[in-house]
Amino acid sequence: MNTAVKKNHRGHKSRQKILDAAVKLFARQGFDRTGLRQLANEAGVNLAMINYSFGSKKKLLMEILDIFFSGYLKIARTELTGDDDLDTRLEKFISRVICFFSERKDYLLVTLTDLHHDDVEILEYKALWGQQMIQIMEQEVCGSSRLNIAPKLITPLLTSMMASRFLFSPVMERMKIGDAEFSDIEAYSKAITGIFLQGINRG
Repeated sequence: MNTAVKKNHRGHKSRQKILDAAVKLFARQGFDRTGLRQLANEAGVNLAMINYSFGSKKKLLMEILDIFFSGYLKIARTELTGDDDLDTRLEKFISRVICFFSERKDYLLVTLTDLHHDDVEILEYKALWGQQMIQIMEQEVCGSSRLNIAPKLITPLLTSMMASRFLFSPVMERMKIGDAEFSDIEAYSKAITGIFLQGINRG
């Protein structure tokens, strides 16, 4: 491996360490409460490497949002389109999204809990991603005669339902409820699908 390739490999590795550390810290203590020095220590890099790799802490946050939203939208484009009936498409979508949320739990927490209502740039950035999801919902879900719901309502509603297990899990785990529909991902997916498609009064 030549010097340039080695340097590029080290740079990529350091960049990933910073990203991993940022997701972990932002998810647990928030973006604003995470300092660059703490982030550098957690990632095992120097401060200059953070600026070199991402430019700023805000751009690092935007990259985390990109990773989360691009994965979410990819699932939506794959599972909500096609010739299957709406129930089948929604069932596949919900199942895959909940698995994705489980694998990217910290990304989910950063995206949904670090809202930054006072930061116009972050709000606009999230809105650009959200608009893409709303368009998919409008075309593939809300056009159905049975689910004639405004896409601006159904998109955050369904996202919140799917994310609730991960947003509330630290509290629910301490309550020791021992509920299979909460602890098991597959059972949880089926429960959310049933509630969303058929309502709470299924019996």
